[in-house]
Amino acid sequence: MAKRKKPRHPLHVLRIISQLVFFGLFLVLLVSTALGTAVTARPWLAHVFLITDPLILVGMVLAGAFTTALLAALAVVALSLVLPRAYCGWICPLGTTMDIVDKLLFRKRDRSKNIAPRLRQVKYALLTVLLVLAVFRLGVFGWFDPLCIVTRSFGVAVYPMADHVAKTSLVAAEESGIGAAADIYDWAAGAGLFIRDANFKEGARGIGYPWSFTFAALLVAIVLAQAYQKRFWCRNLCPLGAMMGLLGSVSPLRPRVSDKCVACGACRKRCKVGAFEPADGQERYRCLVQECISCYACEREFCPVDAIHVGAAAPRVRPAPGVLPSRRAFLGSAATGAVFAPALLLDQRTRNKAETNPMLRPPGAVRPDTEFLSACVRCGECMRVCPTNALHPSGIENGIAGLWTPTFVFNIGYCEYFCGITKEDVEQERLDKPANLCGMVCPTGAIRQLTHAEKIAHKIGTAVFDHSRCLPWARGEECLTCEEQCPLPDKAISHRYEDVANLEWLAMPQPERHRYEELEAKESLTADERAELDAMPPKSKHIARPYVLRDRCTGCGTCENVCPLDGASGIRVERLQTREIRATSSGGP
Repeated sequence: MAKRKKPRHPLHVLRIISQLVFFGLFLVLLVSTALGTAVTARPWLAHVFLITDPLILVGMVLAGAFTTALLAALAVVALSLVLPRAYCGWICPLGTTMDIVDKLLFRKRDRSKNIAPRLRQVKYALLTVLLVLAVFRLGVFGWFDPLCIVTRSFGVAVYPMADHVAKTSLVAAEESGIGAAADIYDWAAGAGLFIRDANFKEGARGIGYPWSFTFAALLVAIVLAQAYQKRFWCRNLCPLGAMMGLLGSVSPLRPRVSDKCVACGACRKRCKVGAFEPADGQERYRCLVQECISCYACEREFCPVDAIHVGAAAPRVRPAPGVLPSRRAFLGSAATGAVFAPALLLDQRTRNKAETNPMLRPPGAVRPDTEFLSACVRCGECMRVCPTNALHPSGIENGIAGLWTPTFVFNIGYCEYFCGITKEDVEQERLDKPANLCGMVCPTGAIRQLTHAEKIAHKIGTAVFDHSRCLPWARGEECLTCEEQCPLPDKAISHRYEDVANLEWLAMPQPERHRYEELEAKESLTADERAELDAMPPKSKHIARPYVLRDRCTGCGTCENVCPLDGASGIRVERLQTREIRATSSGGP
């Protein structure tokens, strides 16, 4: 192994330790949140990374959805004013993920020729567009925010996939004769380390999140883009990095290149974010503080003549030419956001039927749905913590602006009656604590925390029977599974007995049906005729047919989930009507 020419800067070593510590903390909190263990005791732990995100803070302020918890991001703002983009180099889990992959896959790959300096201006243009959209109360910056990306990707894709692989591997090992695999599986299941299995009524096999592979593919694309440039995302696309870079412009601490520079280009070649470039009209290099992530690798490791020093001096607020987009490009980006915003809002309204609520949102979701779209950052926290795996990212069914916002898929799970609270708490009337896990982990208040009484009164939708599929209604077969499983103490589903045509009788050949009617019409029957009539299926049946009590139903989806039919259920939860939305928004249940 080649001997290192110079020892690493102590702060460089400390930065690597900081990265690993924060990345480990992120993973621990992710798993703990998915299992619910980090939520009930200290809910803020579930979203501590998200509430310290300055982009979310600024976006929520512009969108009019500010909550006091987001003031924690001011600590990161203060850090960025002292150390340029230190959050990107010391804390960000997505940045650490890229560094790990770069070390494993691309360590020996020469990417020094792939400079593309104008690409770095894209992140500033993207930041401008997203902030303009936020002014129009569209929280779509969550699509591109790195903390939302890494939370969504790991929580909704990586972790469920890893859980699935672990389960499958242990089962395969047990079937191959390794007895310890069964013990490990039972221990992990008993300890709650495995995600609760979903009920796939559609017969699908998979992880449980329809968008899992999309999020996984996006994460893979981000980390593999480093085959072209180190930290390609951080250099060129990250809007949070752009914001951090602007804050770092006033930082007095930055790498400075002295007159000893011989313009060899070693710094530019080795810097992972391309923060060095030739100075205009001078035969030496300079550092672009807006791009620097304060890694402290350049001072001792890069320069062969020790021309780079990280130290304090008067900050240069005005950026070097070519770092930021031109004024024309900036105005064009703002105009692009101003054009896209009405288009997204119009798309949402034209796709969404005027008489119905756009989505089956989690209990506590702010209403109307336009308010929810402005507050939701699409981070996936609520989907990750849902104990029945019922919350999933939505598609563009109700508009592009609603992409990846949470919605219920009741064929996979249901809204748990005891969520964040136990039966013992209810029996002992300890009902003052939050009882919806999705509201407890939401970083922006898009989903409010509800007590148990508020949660069981919150209407998500209303169950409606499909008479063409429900067994008692469509086939005349006995089935009251939905009523039996309804979790409400005062059942929201009841039944009444009715005489219905017997399908078995209708299936008999015509001569046999005529014979049945002939025997039935006789006033007296012989013993043989009585036995013959009794051997035939009756013409009608007296069965119980279920129906929904709309004033009691909260739309929790339990009935739809437990319906024994394959494929679409015989009962489904429909969206709220506009009058119901107005009633609930004005203080109703």
